[in-house]
Amino acid sequence: MGTSLSTSKGSKGATKAPRVELSKSKEFVKFREAIDGAKRVLISTHQLPDGDGLGAETALFHYLKRARKACRVYNPDPLPKRYRFLDPKGQILLGPGQVELWDTCDLWIIVDTNDPRRLGKLWQEMSLRARKIVFLDHHPEIAGVGEIAYPPHASVLADVQSSSIGEMLHHVFQELNLVKLNQDIALGLYVSIMTDTNSFRYARTTPQAHRIAAEMIEAGVNPEEIYQNIYSSKELSHLHLLGNMLQNVKVTAGGKVAWLEMALDLRKRHQASADDTQSFLNQLLLLKDAEVVCFFREEDDNQVRVSIKSKGKVVINKVAMELGGGGHDYSAGLALSAPIEKTVEAVIKRLETVVAHYEKFGK
Repeated sequence: MGTSLSTSKGSKGATKAPRVELSKSKEFVKFREAIDGAKRVLISTHQLPDGDGLGAETALFHYLKRARKACRVYNPDPLPKRYRFLDPKGQILLGPGQVELWDTCDLWIIVDTNDPRRLGKLWQEMSLRARKIVFLDHHPEIAGVGEIAYPPHASVLADVQSSSIGEMLHHVFQELNLVKLNQDIALGLYVSIMTDTNSFRYARTTPQAHRIAAEMIEAGVNPEEIYQNIYSSKELSHLHLLGNMLQNVKVTAGGKVAWLEMALDLRKRHQASADDTQSFLNQLLLLKDAEVVCFFREEDDNQVRVSIKSKGKVVINKVAMELGGGGHDYSAGLALSAPIEKTVEAVIKRLETVVAHYEKFGK
């Protein structure tokens, strides 16, 4: 379906196949042709958008506008409050009912996912209107991909070794070489890289991610201002909610797996959006014995969204894929239409098995 680019070293230093030069990959050639032939370009990211997807959309929007393309962003969910600084006038990063769509567009670029299911109702609507569709992604190919129906006019351009879509886009922009990067583009790239590496702390952080970040700062990006906008934006009630959650941390018998469960009524009582709770899971990474941590959150649509993170030893994305989700080796997620109790039982039981396998066989 797509091409997967790789670098010579993995996050742990293991030797990989030599990097496929982006400009020579079949899928990139198709992408370049689609860009060259497009007058109207629509950009989207996944449901519950995060800094990686939103930053990438911002950078791509400004890049294509400078290249004189008619360009619009349309997402399946609204823009979270803490990312409004990316679009201070509220005219770019638009959600449901906020943008006047074209009857047709020449190219639909979807960033930070290779899974049409994560576009919700937007997929059924726009996959018929777009003449060409390209997923720009850095996640591994979804296991059981045969279950996903990609139309013939869609393709996937992926670089699983990029720390973020921002890092991948920087490479794409260099190869396209349509316009020079300005401060608006730099802001989007920096936000994408900084948020998806957890401020450059995750194992998948690459030397190139740091080099790009430095280049973006030289272009005028203010790191402190960005950090304050994204991470210093909590209401007092949200901290009270976090305190409530931390009093109810659960762990398996050996303490290797820890998790939080958030009922919808609890979140509503504290007037917190789903995005307001995104950072809660990171608190569990402070636990000495835990190798894998989870956050189970009831959503407004009656689904239970599950976020899973590993400290970097136990690979967990296969568990997410088995249950209809996906993600990176050490950071993944999924959503199930099931009661939270059954969801917790299914996921934790599977993770216990994976952790036990790692402790026995070391992989």
